[in-house]
Amino acid sequence: MCLLPLVEHHALLQSQNRKQACRGKTQKNQSKVFAWRARLLAVSGTCPNDPKVVATLENCGDGERFTLALELQGHVLAAARSACANYVLQKIIQVLRPQACQFIIDEIMKTPADVPILARHQYGCRILQRLLEHCQAQQMEGLVKLLLEDATALVRHNYGTFVMQQIFDFGTEVQRQQLGECLFSTLGAMGNDENATQVLQKALIHAPQKVALARALVPQLAQIARGRHSHHTVLAAVQLLSPEDLKRASALLSQKVQKLWASRYGRLVVKAIPSLHDKCMGMTKREAAAA
Repeated sequence: MCLLPLVEHHALLQSQNRKQACRGKTQKNQSKVFAWRARLLAVSGTCPNDPKVVATLENCGDGERFTLALELQGHVLAAARSACANYVLQKIIQVLRPQACQFIIDEIMKTPADVPILARHQYGCRILQRLLEHCQAQQMEGLVKLLLEDATALVRHNYGTFVMQQIFDFGTEVQRQQLGECLFSTLGAMGNDENATQVLQKALIHAPQKVALARALVPQLAQIARGRHSHHTVLAAVQLLSPEDLKRASALLSQKVQKLWASRYGRLVVKAIPSLHDKCMGMTKREAAAA
């Protein structure tokens, strides 16, 4: 009996076993390297964004993701403010289960004064947005409460406005009500601010008092109808107005209809209201600007 085939088969199995063991060891070592890189990004904030870390977070299992995420424990605020590490932290929030993100929320909440400061940060605001998108309402209750306490200033901030918009998108009905009340009470000052009008646009979609907000905005519609962002607020408001209120809004807008028709964004408002559009039919932008 020839034993050569059996010997060859045995050698092949041994080779495959060695390759699998080597592959497993390599993967384990790579995970350690990725974890180290994630921590380094958080601590230094100077390393380039590492796509291998992000890819690993996307492809590994829940247990390994959580293990990797814990490498940032104690460094969450540093990661949130880092131009590079904030991308890793955002990905962690996106791929982890909501309860596994609790250590991130706890670390941010450790010093309550840091929450509105983080909302004003160029990179930190992104972390708060991802938390609002992916975590459960009860997890975010304390954090949102701190944001609402500073809502008047945050809605007008270049970065804070994005966080406050997310409260309307992902907050509870009570939180939307509270933010809507804040906007309603300071509406006169909000209309002139492009950042605040973006939050107002969300309020006109989600706030329980959206109809009352739309009516209160009528005197300011002509003033904000030419803004890059604020014209969207005008378009949202007119959709909520009663026929009587819409007639009043149209009368105020018609006083500046030529200027609106001559502007890039005001023209969109005019087109959305038939009575105004009829007045501008056949009028060129140059003619409107000269009027």
